[in-house]
Amino acid sequence: MEPDRKDIFLLTKPPGNPRSELCFKLIARSETSRLYLAGDGVYHLLAGIETLPSCGIYACKEDLEARAIRSGKKVIVPEDFYAVLVGDLMEHCDSEYTF
Repeated sequence: MEPDRKDIFLLTKPPGNPRSELCFKLIARSETSRLYLAGDGVYHLLAGIETLPSCGIYACKEDLEARAIRSGKKVIVPEDFYAVLVGDLMEHCDSEYTF
């Protein structure tokens, strides 16, 4: 993997979902990754996932607000979540996974 290339993960499934568990297993095996949380995926912020090593975490502002969830200090909440996600996929993505 090139130095600026990352594994990009988009997680929309809630905690306890088998697809979420698979997502986190793959993140654990990745050297550098970014996790994008949208839909019910933002509920993972309640479980303290901000401690994932070598993983930047992004959350959709509208989905956080709709579910009354606050993001932690290590979570990036861009104004235009999907523009940031698409830009990351186009410019920095080595592998992309959607759950």
